[in-house]
This record gives sequence, structure tokens and C-alpha cells, in this order.
Amino acid sequence: MRPLIRYKQACTSAADCRQPYGEAVRKLLEENGYKGGASGVLVGNRLAFVEGFIEDHALGVTGHFKHARKALPASGISKILTALTVLNLIEEGKLSGNNMVFAADGVLADLVEKRDNVKDKRMFDITVDDLLRHAGGWDADISKIADPVFNDYLADGNHHLINIAKELKLKTQLTPNDIIKFMLTQPLDFEPGTKSITSNFGYMVLGRVIEKVTKEHYESAVKDDVLVNCGMWHTTLGSHEKVDIGKERKAGEILAELRDKYQVIGEYYAHVTPHIVDASLGWFTNAFDVMRLAQCIDGSAEYRLLNDTTMELALRPPRKARDSETTWQGAGFMVHKDGAIWVGEETHAPDVVFVHKNLKRYQQKSAYTGTENDPVAWTILFEGKPTINAPLKQLTKVMVEAEAHWPTVNSFVDDLHDKLLTLGTSTKLIKLKVEEHRANQFLIALKRAQFNVIWINAYTNDDSTFITVIAEQDPKASRECVALAGLPLNKLVERKMELQEEGYNITFIQNYKSFSHKDKFVFIGVFHKGAFRNDSHILYGIQHFDRPYQTLLQLYEEKGYKPLVQSLEYNRDDALLTFILEADDGDEKNQQEIYSSEIDLDESKLDRYVRKYARQQRRLIYLDASNHRGKPKFSALFKKTQMSKWLFSLGLTPEEILMTVEAKQSEGYLPSIIVGYSQNQKDEPKFAIYLEKPGDSKKFF
Repeated sequence: MRPLIRYKQACTSAADCRQPYGEAVRKLLEENGYKGGASGVLVGNRLAFVEGFIEDHALGVTGHFKHARKALPASGISKILTALTVLNLIEEGKLSGNNMVFAADGVLADLVEKRDNVKDKRMFDITVDDLLRHAGGWDADISKIADPVFNDYLADGNHHLINIAKELKLKTQLTPNDIIKFMLTQPLDFEPGTKSITSNFGYMVLGRVIEKVTKEHYESAVKDDVLVNCGMWHTTLGSHEKVDIGKERKAGEILAELRDKYQVIGEYYAHVTPHIVDASLGWFTNAFDVMRLAQCIDGSAEYRLLNDTTMELALRPPRKARDSETTWQGAGFMVHKDGAIWVGEETHAPDVVFVHKNLKRYQQKSAYTGTENDPVAWTILFEGKPTINAPLKQLTKVMVEAEAHWPTVNSFVDDLHDKLLTLGTSTKLIKLKVEEHRANQFLIALKRAQFNVIWINAYTNDDSTFITVIAEQDPKASRECVALAGLPLNKLVERKMELQEEGYNITFIQNYKSFSHKDKFVFIGVFHKGAFRNDSHILYGIQHFDRPYQTLLQLYEEKGYKPLVQSLEYNRDDALLTFILEADDGDEKNQQEIYSSEIDLDESKLDRYVRKYARQQRRLIYLDASNHRGKPKFSALFKKTQMSKWLFSLGLTPEEILMTVEAKQSEGYLPSIIVGYSQNQKDEPKFAIYLEKPGDSKKFF
């Protein structure tokens, strides 16, 4: 047996590092033959424990760490994500649990090509609610098809099983719709709604229900409804690992590979054909995100995904279940009558444990002190296959309850920063590189961890778009700040109007070209509640040409308007400016005496202007970078103020940025502006940074 190494994310003292629970998890993995794993424990409303584990030899073989941030197969947790998306559609009135699925007026009636071919007419009685609770009528253990989702693998070489692909005479790879259409011609194994038997196929059908109702791909719908709202920024459909699935490969060959890779068939499918197992077993996640999911459904982070009525629906037993049962299959998870939920074992998937002791605690509306010591939820994500079958839920419950003292630190922030900086009463974090398609989940995770965005910037490098964030710890962040990335213009305007009705002001806009949006113009928008005085007048402008903008800026500065934002982007050779101007009643002073604007600066000019304006007692308050014909161009705003102590540097690598902020923290400096840019798209990005002493600086937003 190879020893496992522990990678601890939250360790504030030597005593914390020797936590009995962490050692118990390590032994559970090692003694049962797992390749590795990760665990997280939610205590009160904080992530009190999070650790990752990896085989000793893997460091040399794979060259990367499989610790708590590593995405592992979500297995049955995938079904929770699917169920929550369906429940959200029900809450929005777009769907009903009582909706028939295959009946003439059913959600997926169009998949029934010939109704006469449906030999088991009970098929038309299946409801959305039946699918949620695995009560659709399919039992893979007794069916001649086994698990339809894995039929092409299970039937290969097994003459006792019907082979769907051969029956349909397909020359291409099976699709979910192929499988569904075939299953409509087969008999059910029990009457819908009478009992629950875990069905990957039932959740495959739910995935298509989601697509039909939302008119989106399944992955996009889950991301929009669940992942973004819950801040699950590591969770993805399918993995980034490449696994060969040659057309001529036999089941025995694949099975040998699975053994070698410590995989089970469900994980193999999630790697190579995620569209088949998407809604049932296709997601990859980590311990941070699973615990964020726990918070999201119980409301302990000042946000709850579903309202009271919908949550009661999620916990309800199947429609024809016996009243005497104390446990039953809820919507995507097992339920105890007292409100506990958990994910059960999956035949064809890697093991996971996800337990929440009291999902109904949202009704208690507790005030959390940070000193709670009673675990509410926990997860263990396993990597590899066990040598024996162990009662994991019961074992982990004993392990969790044996821990006498849980750390009071909240580790929900541990995966959100490259550097965490504390100076006096101010705590800031820096994250230099978040992929744009994960940005909105990341920004929500920041908000739930009570960090307020004080600087944000998007940049493109090596055919990808990323965001850089500086955030400051602020207990009011979850209620008073909304930050959104990747917004097309119509969505920016729509969200601005919606949030304005709720008392938010837009305090920041950045216009940028997004590789994720096929090089189209999109926007970052940051909104703060009550950001401006009641007598303030705000002007916004989107993509003004540079010369008309400079004329307009001069005109309005003479009327007392001050520039707050000046985002630069290029459309071929045309410089486009997106801006925010503010004026207060009674302040008619010409702002040109106070503010200075510069655009279309190269690196050397920017450096000269920063120093020039410093001699004039003007500090840098805004910076943006764009790319014009392969060269970085900058837009900057300066404000005359009592001279502060500051530091500015250009052309730094990510490593140099982090070394700089760490070194300068000891001298009393914290970063207020960081902007990423590229000198060559294929080289690593460069950064410009502006640091000030907190007592001298003013928050940008």
C-alpha cells in the first residue's frame, strides 16, 4: 500500500495540522485502496476544514498536485446539480413537477416518434417529479438492457444484454436522444411513482427536459441557474484530461485501462463522452465547491437558491411512497424525515460522500458567531476504486463526530487568492488569473466569503480571456456589491436597470474583447448599493470615439463633472472609450484643475506620465489596457490630491507581482490597481501595478 500525503489548505497552528479528522480521512483512503481524495467540513457558516490527499509516487509521475483544489468526479452530486436546475425552473413557473414527460402534451413529446411503438403505456404516466425521485419505472439490475446510459459498454461481449446501438443499426456514436427513443419502445420495470431505484437514465431524460424548457444546452443552464448563483467556480462538465476512445477498442481493453487508472466506467464516460452522462454523472468538482453548494441550499451565506415552497418540494417523497418510511429518495439526494440529506452510492461511479445533517436549518435564521463547533455538512471526494466496499456514510459520520475542536478559521477564502494581505484593519486579496468563463462564479464566491471587489480588470493572453481582481474583506459585501463579467451590451443595460430599481449604482465599467465570446465586445460591470450621493449627477458613455470623447470630457469637466472610469478598447484603428462621469449639486468647480485624462499611451509614455503627474501632486486613480496591432495601449486617469506614498511598476510577470506585493506589504503598501496585458499573445502576460499606503489612498469604487 502506497502512503498518502496530506495537503492542508487551512492550517493556522500546529495543533490544527494534527487534526484527528484529517488523519482519519487519510487512513480511510489508504486502508481501502483509494488513489487519493479531498474532504471539506462545514461548521456553522464557515468552511472549518478542507484538505487534499495524493499518493506519494504520483508527485513524480504526474507532475501536478491533486489536493483540495483539484477537480475530482462529482459522481452522484451531479444529480443534485441537475435536480436543483429543474427545481429552479419549477420555482420560476417555467415547469411543474406534475408535467408529463412523454404524454401527447408532455415536455418531451417530440421524442415519441410513433406513439404506437410505445408498448408500455405507463410510459405516458411518467412525470417530471418521478424523474427527480428516481421513480420513473426503470431498474437497471433486472432490465435486459442494464443501465441504458452505459449500454454500449456493458453490452459489448455480453450476449444476455440488448445492444442499443446494434438494434438501432447506428454507424455513429450513441446520443442521449438515441437512447431515449429506444427506451420508449421497451417495457418499464415497475409502475412510475411507486418506488425509487437509482436511475442514471432518468436523469439523462431530465437533462433533455432542461434543454427543452430553457432552450439552452444542459451545461449552460446548470451554470446559469446553479453554479453562478452558488459561486461554484471550479465545477465543470467533463474533465480536461484526454482519454483515448479508439473506435476499434474492445470492452476488455477499456476495462484493463480503467483498472490501471483506478477508474470506474462512469468516470471513464465523464472523461471521454460527457454528453452521455452529463445530467447523471458528468460533473467534476472539488471540496470547496461542494461545501459552497451546501451553503447555497441551506441559506447560511445570506443567500438561498430555492425558496421555502420549492425546498419542501425537494425534500418530499415519491408520490406513491408509503407513509411509514423514515428515509426516501428526494430530488437528487436521499432524505431523512428529520431533514438530513445525503448522496447514495452509485454502481458505475467513483465514490463520494455528501451529507447535510439538517437542510431545514434555513428556517432557523441563525446568527453565526464563528465559534460554532457542530459540523453541519461534509464531503469526501474519492479518487480511484476501493479494494473493499465500506459503509462510507456511516464511517464518515463517526469520523466527523469524533473531532472535538474544529478550527475557527473560515477557509472559503483559501481558493480565492494568489496572495492574502493584511495591514492593520485592512485585509485584501489578489487573484491574477481567473478564466473568464468562470469569472461570475468566482465573483459570487468572493461575495459569499464577504469580500468586496475594489478593483477588477480583464485581459486576453494566449487565446484566452482572464480577469484580475483585488478584493477587500467587508461584512457588507454580500448585500452591497454586485460584480458581473462577460456582459454583452444589451445585458449590461438590462442588469443596470434591474439593479437600479434595487438601489444599486454602477460604479465601474470595462469594455473588452472576449475570446470566450468569439472576440466580440463585452463588459464588466460593478454595482454598489448607494454608491453616490442623492444629489449626484451621473453620465455614462459606451464606446465613444476618442476625439469626440475628449471634447465631451473637457465640456463636462468645466461644468463640474469628474471622470471615474475611462475604459479603452480598439475596433481596428479606432480607439473607443467607455466612461463614467459624476457631478454633485453645488460643485461647479472646473474639474480640469483636479483631474487629468490620458489615452493611447504605450508602456514608456505611461511610465513617464505617472511620474510627471506625481510631481504635480496627482495620483493614479484608474488604468486600463487594450491591444492595438499587437502592442499594449493604456488609458489612465489622475487626480490631484494631498501627496500619497505610492509605488508603480510595469512589465511584471505574475511571479514578480506576487513577490512585489509581499515585499512591499512589510513597508506598509497595499495594491490598489493591477492591470494585465500582453506584449506578445503567446508569451506569459505582463502586469502593471500601483501600490499605496492605506492611510493615503481612497477606495476606487
